[in-house]
Amino acid sequence: MSGLAGVYGLDGRPVDVMLLRRMIEAVTHRGEDGEGYWIDGPVGLGHRIARTTPESLDEKQPLLDETGTLCLILDGRVDNRSELTAWLRAAGVHLRTSTDAEILLQAYALCGDDCVARIVGDFAFTIWDRRRRRLFGARDPLGIRPFYYRADERTFVWGSELRQLLDGLPRLPEPNEGVIGEYLSSRLVDLEETLYRGILRLPPGHRLTVQDGRVRTERYFDVDPRREIRYRSDDEYAEHFREIFREAVRCRLRSSAPIAAFLSGGLDSSAIVGVASRLALDGRMPAPGFEAYSLDFSPEAADERGWVDDVARMWALPVHHVGAVDVAPPLAEQAADLRDFPDLPNTHPWGLLLDEARRRGCRAALWGYGGDEWLTGDTAHCADLLRRLRLVALTRRIRDDLRALNLLGGPAVGVADAIGWCVLPLAPRSAKRLIRRLLRRDVPDWIAPAFARRVGLRERLANRITPPPFPTLAQRAIYAQLRSGWSATEYEMVDRFEKRRFMESRFPFNDRRLIEFALALPEEQRRRGTETKFILRRAVGDLLPPSVARRATKGDFTYLFATSLEREAAALVPGRLRLETDGFVRGERVREMYRRVQQGDLGCLGQLWMILATEQWYRTMFASPSAAHADREAA
Repeated sequence: MSGLAGVYGLDGRPVDVMLLRRMIEAVTHRGEDGEGYWIDGPVGLGHRIARTTPESLDEKQPLLDETGTLCLILDGRVDNRSELTAWLRAAGVHLRTSTDAEILLQAYALCGDDCVARIVGDFAFTIWDRRRRRLFGARDPLGIRPFYYRADERTFVWGSELRQLLDGLPRLPEPNEGVIGEYLSSRLVDLEETLYRGILRLPPGHRLTVQDGRVRTERYFDVDPRREIRYRSDDEYAEHFREIFREAVRCRLRSSAPIAAFLSGGLDSSAIVGVASRLALDGRMPAPGFEAYSLDFSPEAADERGWVDDVARMWALPVHHVGAVDVAPPLAEQAADLRDFPDLPNTHPWGLLLDEARRRGCRAALWGYGGDEWLTGDTAHCADLLRRLRLVALTRRIRDDLRALNLLGGPAVGVADAIGWCVLPLAPRSAKRLIRRLLRRDVPDWIAPAFARRVGLRERLANRITPPPFPTLAQRAIYAQLRSGWSATEYEMVDRFEKRRFMESRFPFNDRRLIEFALALPEEQRRRGTETKFILRRAVGDLLPPSVARRATKGDFTYLFATSLEREAAALVPGRLRLETDGFVRGERVREMYRRVQQGDLGCLGQLWMILATEQWYRTMFASPSAAHADREAA
């Protein structure tokens, strides 16, 4: 893990060295093993390093090539190192070191901008090309490593955290009201804008160039919708998946210290621990070893200790248990520290695991994120069956989906939901918009109508990405996770959370090769009867205790949102809600939502928490009404 900072004087003026130093000092927590600077006239690159892999122990950044014309700063890992090293050597490239930064720099020197499409890993990086007077950067396909930037006619500035860019400005930017509308709606759509006007982020899977005073971004990564994985038997599917998944785990075990594997007792984290345990027994563990950590929750719905214990017994694996307590600071305190939107309430207990793992010498952790997104399947498959008039299969699928989803907890689903699964994906986009408008679901009714019209919120929320022409609607729905504003924002929040605890998280299920494989599967390999993640259960079933292999439930951590909401509810008192005073929300409607939650209706709990978190960020960062609001009042 690392912290990046850069300043480029577009008008050719020498770089502001003090600004660069302030930016890198703002992310000291992202790299406790040292810092480096490199300045070349109008360009300055800064880097904080945390040495989390064996190869990084001798790494120094910013990194210059042997000609002195290319300079790189990298936050991330190259996970397909063997493949890239072989390709470079076959092309006659001499690698001076074995570091990930060297591999990436030489890949750029060999094939330019196209190098990024060859990289598997989590990364954000920039390269200054002195000969072409050109800055090049890129971000991994899911946006696991962040990349923020701002530009005016004089300067292009970029970094790993939003606060770096804010600290370099003479005054706070205007709030970005369109993005605020997305947060208040609990429907994050935009992949480029942030909560501050003029400060942007490089979207996941995109590359960036800055040359001749112009900033250009373009998508470099996408999934081929024509690719299909077709075998004659379930065993063949499972064997192919097992090979990919084993490599996804193995390459993320590369570490300079023991790795922490976070074990929740769910299928995904247990599968990672099972594969890591087998690799260790087979002598293929590329790290000094791994240790399992688990959170113990008191509420029955969140208690997963039984499944954790079954995994531990199967592998004779010691597990470090940490009691889950409510440790989240007040939302206003978080907003003031981060200068950004607060962390989600279900994040903070996991910080206790990060702290304990760090105390015991770990510097990286494996998580099960991603399994739900790529392997669970989607109810849009019902529409696929209806479209093909497979009515018997459709009836069976609806029955099984209702059973499976109701086992997971949360709001109950029924026949009306099933009708939506079958019909809505088949409706033209114009018809969907009309239906949402008639049902008043296009803009939530707690949003102030005048505000919604002013920022074009209806159009924002309807601005859905057109997926590639996959043959099935279910594939298109799963693909949407790659272009989801929610997903990108969550990964950015996870990144900043873990970096403040001096840890690096790794996600085997988010391996690019695994995602491409999963999207090419027939739906029957994701969901079979009431069994979700069918291919995963079949591929690693021998590495799981029977209780976990058959598990159909998930832990319910809703209570963490309810606890946070109660702590912050004083902001809802009439006259105190700044978002109401400044015309963003309808205060009485928000208070009605709170009364429903108090009466036990948790259907709007998440949306209400988002409103309160936005409120605390807004009132913390903009202590008096915004200039834009003052101008509206004067008019």
